[in-house]
Amino acid sequence: MMNGQKGKVRQLTSEYMEKQAILHEQKLRRRKGLIRRLTVFGFVCALILVFTGVTLYNQHMVIQEQEAKQNELAEEMTSLEREAKELTEEIELLQDPDYIAEIARRDFFLTKPGETLFQLPRRDTSSD
Repeated sequence: MMNGQKGKVRQLTSEYMEKQAILHEQKLRRRKGLIRRLTVFGFVCALILVFTGVTLYNQHMVIQEQEAKQNELAEEMTSLEREAKELTEEIELLQDPDYIAEIARRDFFLTKPGETLFQLPRRDTSSD
């Protein structure tokens, strides 16, 4: 007899219990919604951080490459300026007839009228 009575126990329902159950379900839905929103927001923030980090890294590498190129070009410009200065001096010297005569004697073994050219054997400094 006892077994039969247990199955017939009826649950009391009241407006208060129904409201509390509805409020509890709403809280659970709100919490789930909040967790979803925070998850999406965190994911978006992480994507933005990764994108920003990659962009900054790429810009840093480009800046380093440009600085290296700038230093290389500055060195090249310095050497070209030095070469231009030497060539300007050479042009000025080539305007002088005495300098031209000296080059002709040294490189082409030319002599002035009445001069005799004597060629001496050169000593090798490496054999000493």
